[in-house]
Formats: sequence, C-alpha cells, structure tokens
Amino acid sequence: MLGQADNLGGGVFKKRLGRNQYRSLILAKGGRYWVYSYLFAKKDRANIDNEELTAFRALADLYSRKTDADIARELQFGELVEIDYDEEPQI
Repeated sequence: MLGQADNLGGGVFKKRLGRNQYRSLILAKGGRYWVYSYLFAKKDRANIDNEELTAFRALADLYSRKTDADIARELQFGELVEIDYDEEPQI
C-alpha cells in the first residue's frame, strides 16, 4: 500500500488521505481484497476507540473468508462498490 498507513493489526489499516486531512480504515486480511470501510475527517475525530477496532478486526476476518462468488454477489446487489483506479469516477 503506497503512502502512509498504520497497521492496526488483525487486517485493519489506517490510511492517511487528502494531504493528511482524512483517515480511511481499510480491511485487508487475507491479502485478497482491500475494503475501504470507513472514512473520517481528522478534524472531526482523532481516532477510533478500542471497541470499534475490535469490530473492524472481526469484519476483516469475515472478508478473509469470503469467496469470489460472495464478493461478486455483494457487488451485484450494491452492497460493495468496486473502485477501479484505471477508470474515471462515475458520479
């Protein structure tokens, strides 16, 4: 992962975005999928608490067990949105 990111353990990473004004929590356990799960402005909160981190680690573990078919189904039904860095954003 390029740029500044902190490994919070259990497949959860905190990535700095927007010239260090925002934070994104990324779930990456299993190395198959990178799921941007939560975005917040640094000015609004300094960090997540331990209870939230535990929940994000459990969610990362869940994603590590999902099959390609599970992910395809979630994309089809709009439960996930795929970000393709080679395409222009669709607004």
